[in-house]
Amino acid sequence: MLLSKEIAVELNLTGCKLKQFLAAKLRQMDVPLTPEQFMLIDLLWNHGEMSQQQLADQMQKDKNSVTKLVDAIERKGFVVRQQNLNDRRSNTLVLTEKANQLKPGAKQKGISILDQILEGIDEEELRAFLTTLRKLNNNMTISENQD
Repeated sequence: MLLSKEIAVELNLTGCKLKQFLAAKLRQMDVPLTPEQFMLIDLLWNHGEMSQQQLADQMQKDKNSVTKLVDAIERKGFVVRQQNLNDRRSNTLVLTEKANQLKPGAKQKGISILDQILEGIDEEELRAFLTTLRKLNNNMTISENQD
């Protein structure tokens, strides 16, 4: 198999396995979020209020996918939508008290899950891997912009 094809297959399989692993661990640890919901709420914990478009950009997802995620975590009581006073077509997402109460325990559990995934890989390997992932992402971004 060509190395490039083997890498693409491995990236896809690893991405799928990562989502499954994270979902299972979050359930085991009683964190009531899917991995993507966790990522969205974590962005809000880290950056404060954001529009759905800003979240879509940060998560590299289309706006419709983010809308579905927001609908789900809004039903769970973790965020509320507030209409943007400057642009009535836009909503700002605000964390609820329920989300703020979840933060300390959920963040710590998330870190422990990631530590488990990265166990046995030294910092130099992780930095090289991160550099490679960023190059891959950049190459795809450049290619998208040229099309």
